[in-house]
Amino acid sequence: MYSFFFSCIFNRTCKGPFVRLTRITMKLPLVAVTFLVMAIISCTTKSAFEYSETIVRMENELSAEIARADLKVTEYIDRQKKDSAIMMSQQMESLAESKLKAIQKLEAPKVREGDNFKKAAVRYFTYIKTIYTSFKKLTMATTEEEEEFERERLARIIKDKKEAAEAMQKAQKKFALANNFKIGKTSEEKLTSGDQ
Repeated sequence: MYSFFFSCIFNRTCKGPFVRLTRITMKLPLVAVTFLVMAIISCTTKSAFEYSETIVRMENELSAEIARADLKVTEYIDRQKKDSAIMMSQQMESLAESKLKAIQKLEAPKVREGDNFKKAAVRYFTYIKTIYTSFKKLTMATTEEEEEFERERLARIIKDKKEAAEAMQKAQKKFALANNFKIGKTSEEKLTSGDQ
């Protein structure tokens, strides 16, 4: 009996239902491990994608508000309504600060490049907040010298906008690549491809 059992399991010399059952049961752990690995990869990809989408959603919300605020501030400055321009710049600074704090509170998923992507997002939103802090100081300037100084500072900050946006996009692409998901086109890329 022992030799029959031994030969059925290890030598595969016997014929019968026991051999088929043994072959199937030996494959079950492999199948289970495969499904487990796929589930883990799927979950990490999903959490990484959702984190990326949360950051993008916050940036899109802020961008929409920035566009509206820029129009209003320009109108206020043209009409010489300095108090309204100051109020609007303070609101934008507060909005940028709240988005920055929300991102800082978000826990980066425990996936590859998660912490780096979060750091890039924090740097980007800090940069946006810096723009509105500087703009607020410009609108609050009381002397021509102070106004000129703040205008130059704001110009230097805005000059770095492309670099700040590219650094954020680069970190997001690296994050997506490391976690096996694709990111959609940015609105700037959509405009560029639509022009062709």
